[in-house]
Amino acid sequence: MAPSDDDDSPVRVREGSPLSVDEKRAMIRELDRAVRYGAPGVETSTWSTFPGCSVTFALAEHERIEVHIAYRESDLPGPVTVPSVEGDASSLVAQGAPPTPFIQLSAAHGTLYEDLTDAAGRAVDPYAVTVPDSPAAQTATDGVVTFVATLELLTGQSSAERRTFEWG
Repeated sequence: MAPSDDDDSPVRVREGSPLSVDEKRAMIRELDRAVRYGAPGVETSTWSTFPGCSVTFALAEHERIEVHIAYRESDLPGPVTVPSVEGDASSLVAQGAPPTPFIQLSAAHGTLYEDLTDAAGRAVDPYAVTVPDSPAAQTATDGVVTFVATLELLTGQSSAERRTFEWG
């Protein structure tokens, strides 16, 4: 399979996303290698997105990719609700349900999430990933709120074997 540089649909980032094309390509390449050679528990590098916000992909059991978004409480754009608070939380964090969806923080956060799920889908091309509506705030620990979404790989009907990009 050819890299996305040769693909008919070049790598692009959406307007308002904090990612650059190069950052998105790096995510795709690294996640591709993790999916191809890794096992559950393997994590990618961490990429900075918004100030105080970073993202990491992790391989999970049963053909899943988790998107982990860590956000410093002091940099949150507004209040969030999390199911679990450990330690002292800032005034922006409340414990309760339902957890705050990442995409509700702002339109730019929704755009970033679209780019992240696009990167995951491209990493396992020509197949796809199922995408939940939004990562949900899971915990607030040591001044960091963690949002998590779990993407499931779809391997298609023609083959149970997953194919990924050949990056050379």
